[in-house]
Amino acid sequence: MQNIRKALPQDLPYLYEIALKTAFAGLDGTAYYHDPYSVGHYYAAPYLFFDPELCFIALDENNTPSGYIVGTSDTRAFNTWMQTSWLPVLQEQYKQVSYFSSEAEQKMIRTLLKGPGEGIWQNMGYPAHLHIDILSHLQGKGLGKSLMETFCSAVKKTGARGIHLGVDGRNTRAYGFYERMGFSILEEQSWGAIFGKTL
Repeated sequence: MQNIRKALPQDLPYLYEIALKTAFAGLDGTAYYHDPYSVGHYYAAPYLFFDPELCFIALDENNTPSGYIVGTSDTRAFNTWMQTSWLPVLQEQYKQVSYFSSEAEQKMIRTLLKGPGEGIWQNMGYPAHLHIDILSHLQGKGLGKSLMETFCSAVKKTGARGIHLGVDGRNTRAYGFYERMGFSILEEQSWGAIFGKTL
């Protein structure tokens, strides 16, 4: 039995850590970020506050959080909340930043300052979206599949009919994983692809 449970407020530091340690196309991004929190501020932590029922943690053999899947069943509502409630205080903070360890960090800060835009896939039968990250020592052990199945089951109960997500084109392993999980490419992008799955 895979050790997966609902995410709790106490897991917040681990969400930030895991987000950073998988930030470089699934690999450790620590060396590329002067600010260790920027990735988690956008791609992990807000989901625990907006839609905690759709956030799940994978534990390693020591019961330490070492992977997560977070998301929402309503991307439009989430994006509105991000722009009005979550991001403003962070944007005040990050607009002062002038030093970046890498182009990846600079791009991450730009994303934080801009916030989410209006996506088309939420309006085409794929209103839910997710982010999944697992530390290297737990990868390849079936936890990704278990997290995904847990999330999809929970999302389906909300009434959402489909899920979309973006995948970095450099993360070729992820392409195969999502295809095995029943996702297909909805649209190619310059940075990768948007995948979708009907529930």
